[in-house]
Amino acid sequence: LGYTRSCFSSIRRRSPPTTPSRSILTTSLNSMTEQRSLAGSDVDWLGPTGTPGSLERLCSISLRACQLMNPLIAAIYQQLVSSNQRDGKNAPEKSTVKKVKQDNSAFTIADGMVQRLLIKVLFSQIKFRDIVGEEEEEHDEGKEKEDDNTDEWWSQVEGLTIPQELRPLVDSTRSELESLAGEYLSPDNNNSGELCNHYYERLTVFIDPIDGTREFSSGKGEQCSVCIGFADEHGKSVGGVVYRPLSLPKPTWVAGAKSERYAVCDFGEKQIVSTNNDKDGIADGTFSADKMGGSLLSSNGSISPFVESLIEELKFERVKSGGAGNKMMMLLENSISGNDVDGSMLYIQDRGVSRWDTCAAEAILESFGGKLMKLTHFVESKEEEEKRRKQKDGEFYTYLASQTNLDFIPGTANLTKYNCRASPAIDLQPNQKALDVDRVKPYSNLCGLVALGREWNTIEGTIHIKEAMRRAATRNPPSFD
Repeated sequence: LGYTRSCFSSIRRRSPPTTPSRSILTTSLNSMTEQRSLAGSDVDWLGPTGTPGSLERLCSISLRACQLMNPLIAAIYQQLVSSNQRDGKNAPEKSTVKKVKQDNSAFTIADGMVQRLLIKVLFSQIKFRDIVGEEEEEHDEGKEKEDDNTDEWWSQVEGLTIPQELRPLVDSTRSELESLAGEYLSPDNNNSGELCNHYYERLTVFIDPIDGTREFSSGKGEQCSVCIGFADEHGKSVGGVVYRPLSLPKPTWVAGAKSERYAVCDFGEKQIVSTNNDKDGIADGTFSADKMGGSLLSSNGSISPFVESLIEELKFERVKSGGAGNKMMMLLENSISGNDVDGSMLYIQDRGVSRWDTCAAEAILESFGGKLMKLTHFVESKEEEEKRRKQKDGEFYTYLASQTNLDFIPGTANLTKYNCRASPAIDLQPNQKALDVDRVKPYSNLCGLVALGREWNTIEGTIHIKEAMRRAATRNPPSFD
């Protein structure tokens, strides 16, 4: 990486996120919304960077869109916290800003509205290859085009009605994104539109509008993020933005595109611009097996016996936090700060996330000299590795729109309510293996993940991790659920 160590001297790795007390949270919400408005103001915006049609340009504009949506996201979060407080007092009023989906995962109007603003407004004038979002909008057949731009359609999302007090903010955010798209992404703009569509038509966009919805809906908003990833025609992640709208004292974000030597981040204290000179996929890191100790990032919930064993083998501490995008940012912040505070950090899990969780994260980590790969690549035997190479099954996930899972390996993953297709209904049994690709969702990451910072992305570093994983797997094999 083309930076000097001194430029990161002011960055500190934050302590593991904790949920603030309700009293503290309530008193800070009004000021939070005010800060978000300032963060989205024109004071910080000097126009997009990068040439028209470049990944840097696309990431820069997407980042600006996140800033413009920030006040709306913060206002919805305030509504959620207030709703949770009423629910805690057994109030009869039912929440109008969140619900539970069919797979028992959380959904809020922020999930639906952020995705709608990105797809229907910001990216509406670009002819991408495909756009894949976590939240699929349901429409009556034949009515999508006529309903999309009515006031009624913008006042509801997935059966939830936008509270009246939030509608002016929805309208103003929509208007700001329309202006942003019209100026920099429109095909009618001779300065950028023609070049944009020529290159961008090969890209597939993966969007997680609110990564960490469970945390967002339960008062842990600092752990959520907006993830926007871009993949090329081969399904390789090539660029992305991850934006934490509710971190304090201001939003934090990272963006990158390795092929263009574009890597930028702002962790709240100092904005960093860096370039990546790595050409062969193995960075010139600083791994040393003598520097034992560190942290392994995990979800806030339970972890598998395999991950527990791996933590012991690595002699690491467990750090709990929500959201794949947020954990990637924690890892990256720790990596670029030189691991000075609490040692090195890894993000490894054998339980499922999805393509929209990892597309942006993978591209960004690579732009900073790190890597995000399938866990199966690390725990496979020599025979399995040889078989994978013959079948040209890569170590990275495939990011393309598809009706079937392009990285499915029969008999590897366990079927769960999160990765199993809802129809036809399946009576799931414990440890039931997925043997047929038609039984799993097309965008579930069924092969686990390993995310490395630059210091671990070396031959020595990966060997050290593989050896620890294989020892852990002999005690407790990965769950891959």
